[in-house]
Order: sequence, then structure tokens, then C-alpha cells
Amino acid sequence: MKKFIAFTICLFAAVVLFAQPQGKPSEEQRKKDFERIQSEKIAYITQELDLSPEEAQVFWPVYNQCWKESLAAHKKMRDAFGEFRGKKGEELTEAELEKKLNEYVAANEASNQVLAKWYPKFKEVLPIRKVARLYQAEEAFQQRMINNLRKHPQEGARPQGPAHRERDRDKK
Repeated sequence: MKKFIAFTICLFAAVVLFAQPQGKPSEEQRKKDFERIQSEKIAYITQELDLSPEEAQVFWPVYNQCWKESLAAHKKMRDAFGEFRGKKGEELTEAELEKKLNEYVAANEASNQVLAKWYPKFKEVLPIRKVARLYQAEEAFQQRMINNLRKHPQEGARPQGPAHRERDRDKK
């Protein structure tokens, strides 16, 4: 799950970067893209897990809190990496570079700990088969987003449901 969340965040960043044909996307556009992807992800996970109303009521608050913590942990890791990435790393002394690398490794470890913390909580609110389906659905959604980016690099990750296919067909 750690890899999934880290990759999803990177994927989201790629979607935001590539979704705009020119220039840097506005904060408003990034928010819109993020919300759209999150909505698609929630719908996909809900469908794949076949959650009952009772399960959904207890699952989504747990999942949302996990996601929130994972995003925060990954942001710290990404920020730490940015401190020594590219030319910045070349300009640092060895002592400064070692410090930045230690911060990155610590942030990476903290990100892993977030995921380890939430697995038992998922098992408390869902049967183990649905927990397994959750991880499978997240991987499948991630792969779907990657495939969409490959197919439409200028437009970002596009939805692939039947309604979206009809809409896209109408545009042609």
C-alpha cells in the first residue's frame, strides 16, 4: 500500500502537470483535478468492494483518515527529496547532503509507518476479503490512471467509464 499511495501522489502530480496544455496550472485547476481523481477513485473502490451501506458508513471515515495521513507523510518525503534533487544536491557540502538524505530517509520511514498503522484498522471495519479487494482495487485504479496518461499524455489521466467514452465519442 505504501508504494500505491506514493505512486498515486506522484501520478496525481503528473496528471496535474500534464493536464494543462500550456503554462503552470493554477491552484484552482490542481484542486479541481485532485477532486475529480478522488471522486473517480472513491466510485471505483466502492464498486469493487461492493460495500453495504453499513460497511461504507464505517469504512470511508477510516479510509479518508488513512489517506490524509499518507498524503501528509508523502509530502514531507517529497519535500525532503526536493532539498537535494538535481543541481541543489550538487551545490550542497557533503555534510549538508548527508543531513538532507537523512531527512529524506526518515520521512520515507514515517510514510511506511503510516501504512502499517492503518492495515489493522481496515481489518476492524471490513472482512479480510474486502481488505484484500481494497488493495487490489487501489492497484487496479493506479494502473488505470497510468494507462490513461500513456494514451493521452497532453490531457492527463482521463476517466474510462462508459459515460465518459460516450462523451469522448461525441466530441469527435
